[in-house]
Amino acid sequence: MSKELDDLNAQIGQLSRQGRFKDVEPLLLRVVDLTREEHGNEHPAYAAILNDLGGLYRATGEYQKSEAAFVEAMNILAKSPGRNHPDYATTINNLAGLYRLTRDHSKAEALFLEAVDTYAKTLGKEHFLYASSLNNLGLLYQDMRKYDEAERLHKEALDVIRHTKGRKDSTYATSLNNLAGPYRATGRYAEAEPLLREALEIYNELVGKEHPLYASGANNLAGLYYMMGEYSKAESLYLQVLDICTKCFGKDHPDHTAAMSNLGLTYQGMCDYLNAKELLHQVVETRRRVCGEKHPSFIESLNKLADLYEKMGDHAKVTEIRGQIKD
Repeated sequence: MSKELDDLNAQIGQLSRQGRFKDVEPLLLRVVDLTREEHGNEHPAYAAILNDLGGLYRATGEYQKSEAAFVEAMNILAKSPGRNHPDYATTINNLAGLYRLTRDHSKAEALFLEAVDTYAKTLGKEHFLYASSLNNLGLLYQDMRKYDEAERLHKEALDVIRHTKGRKDSTYATSLNNLAGPYRATGRYAEAEPLLREALEIYNELVGKEHPLYASGANNLAGLYYMMGEYSKAESLYLQVLDICTKCFGKDHPDHTAAMSNLGLTYQGMCDYLNAKELLHQVVETRRRVCGEKHPSFIESLNKLADLYEKMGDHAKVTEIRGQIKD
């Protein structure tokens, strides 16, 4: 059985890196079955696989299935090793991330707070997972427009990571990106830009300019320039992001599609409607094929394409596109 599990996990890892989540599902379900057969349905190892399954369904937009998997894992771990354990905290953190995604802010906040408290008690306030949970709660508060609270949490997380990991670490760069979020949202662009630039420089030093981490940093800085109306700077960075995603992931990966969407919106801001239309149409068709017509990402891409035609004054096309959105 272990040989089959090893083979399945290797295939799952390769497909996940390619963003082929639909192909991952049957393989992961087989791992779930094998783990249940070996350990039973109340073992922490089974809960760990359910966590993976919940994460997969969250990525594919099957949120009810994701919630069911996370909740089952949570209930198992609540019994053994118990609620005062990092593994339990990690599970409720994952479930909170799902609720954040579905905008169930009250549920997400309660679970994130519990995860923060559990990590603090079990691992201490100088541990990476504690800092990570602070960042997650801060991102939720950004969504809730509680920018002062988000800033406070991101600063605390940044201090922890600075002391434990140092300034030349990818997690420190990620925390810089997170702290830039409330500044960007409140129009404090002059405070956000140096943070995002520093993060990008760290990624460049650590992994170079052809790595997904660098693409992530470039994407964040490009987003700031887009908000500032500096479309030429945004375009240059988004083109880098698109190139990296093409080389690293291929054209069906969600990050590649997101990069196309961002570049298309930048062209829209530049009133280059021809290039904007071409890219946003590609996004719609890729997400239709890869995700399906009920996935939130597909619906979002349709709305963005409709907004473009609205700006172009083609109201018949707007009506046609919005009519494709399925209940």
